[in-house]
Amino acid sequence: MPAPRSRSHNAQFAAGIVMLLVQVAFAGWHVLGKMALNQGISPLFFALVREGGASVVLLVSALIFDGRPKLPTRREIFIFIILGFLIFINIVGFILALNLVSPVTAAIYQPMIPVWTALFAVIFKMEPANPMVLFGVLLSVTGAVIASMSDEGEGTPSSGGDGLNRTLLSDEAPSLLSSFNASDTLNLRESALILATQHLSAVSHYTLLGHMILLVQTFSLGILYLVQKQIVHEFPALTSTAWYYSIGSSFTAITCLFYFQSYKDIMEQGHYLHNTSVQIGVLYAIFVATAFTYGGSTWANRQTHATIVSLYTVLQSPFTLILSVCFLGTVPRIRDIVCMLLIIVGMALVVGSKLKEEKKGQIESGSHGSHTIRVDYHPVQEEDKRNM
Repeated sequence: MPAPRSRSHNAQFAAGIVMLLVQVAFAGWHVLGKMALNQGISPLFFALVREGGASVVLLVSALIFDGRPKLPTRREIFIFIILGFLIFINIVGFILALNLVSPVTAAIYQPMIPVWTALFAVIFKMEPANPMVLFGVLLSVTGAVIASMSDEGEGTPSSGGDGLNRTLLSDEAPSLLSSFNASDTLNLRESALILATQHLSAVSHYTLLGHMILLVQTFSLGILYLVQKQIVHEFPALTSTAWYYSIGSSFTAITCLFYFQSYKDIMEQGHYLHNTSVQIGVLYAIFVATAFTYGGSTWANRQTHATIVSLYTVLQSPFTLILSVCFLGTVPRIRDIVCMLLIIVGMALVVGSKLKEEKKGQIESGSHGSHTIRVDYHPVQEEDKRNM
């Protein structure tokens, strides 16, 4: 009995380390992805290149490390299609949102993922409703929400935010300037004030759209962790990830064909791949932010609760902040540090509660097993006494 318990704890510890590394990888993607998108490349084309390249890497890795691939049944195909659609919403949604908001804001929304996972896990009775777990999730999300509300001045140079992509602003500029001509009776100062107001209104519109997309994106990933539980033990981690990610890539390819309307329009985006920032962003997205992160998450989901796996995503906010301080020169505020501590404490409460709950279950299971042995033993002992 002690040996399986030890292996279980070791596996959960390894899963925790993997999920920590996954969040660091995602934090790096928030920064590098934004730098790539700022070069003017279409977010949908970037998503297509990322998903196509990552699908090839995952399929080849699955063949090398998992051996001969297992063909899914009809039920498993249906689950993989659902997972593919959810990962499509997650990947494309995040890249579209990252084109509209700063990396820190995008990271701050990621703590919504465990909220969706925990909520629907309780609704569908996949996991018990634990008050400590719910309190921990609430604490982590509170920290993230406060950090989001304190992200003032996003999009302005003085605030250190990345602002809106220049391609979006360049589309708005002609319509804004066309409303002014030489016959206007307004003086220059009033005209500049109106132009600035309209410009800020356009920025606010796109930023609000980015926030709405992030809500949908976090919902899709939160549900993905739960759906994945239905199939995660039937396939090796790399094979499972390769199956559903390849299906998600096909959804992205279809979307790009409708968006660009022709194959030629898609190929015209190819010249952005000569840019160094885009090249770094694409390679990082394929090998680190996709193959490693989603393959690692699938493996971790085999070892522990879906709620715990999703909860590690709250660490993307502090990790992104740390990377921004180290590589982008961002100056952290006291409020940011307090929010970071709230997020970490909340995550520790949930993980600790889940581990304690599992340990209690193992003890109860062990006591029931020993009780059965004693019951079976007594009749034999009485029979031996009668034979004597």
